[in-house]
Amino acid sequence: MTISVEDHVAIQRLMYQYARCADRKNYKGFADVFCEDAVFDYSGREVRSLAHIQEMMLALETYTTTSHQVFNTLYEVDGDVAEGETYCLASHLRKNGGETCKIDMGIRYQDQLRRTSTGWRIARRVFNLLWSRSGPVDVS
Repeated sequence: MTISVEDHVAIQRLMYQYARCADRKNYKGFADVFCEDAVFDYSGREVRSLAHIQEMMLALETYTTTSHQVFNTLYEVDGDVAEGETYCLASHLRKNGGETCKIDMGIRYQDQLRRTSTGWRIARRVFNLLWSRSGPVDVS
């Protein structure tokens, strides 16, 4: 299968939009990322429907800030569906007593996408934690 430049750019922008919504804690914005009937498999726990995914994302409130950096995106398109994966380095800061703790995670998302009348959306996402590291960090 080949992928058009237009589809590649649109899918890559979709992955950036996901990261932006997470980092800005824009939970309503996930409506432009996920299908209404999407499934998010988070470490073996399946969260079904856009509304429940938005609710799950509220867990980001426990962090003072996050930074999701999207790297490799490789998808194959077949008509109005696509499958592939995106790599991400996600950093999360949270207060722990008087110090700030940073958690870094290497993530590979495995996705099934659907082309809708408003563009590509995630129909199914599987979160694969590749590694994590945490410890105190200095912040200004």
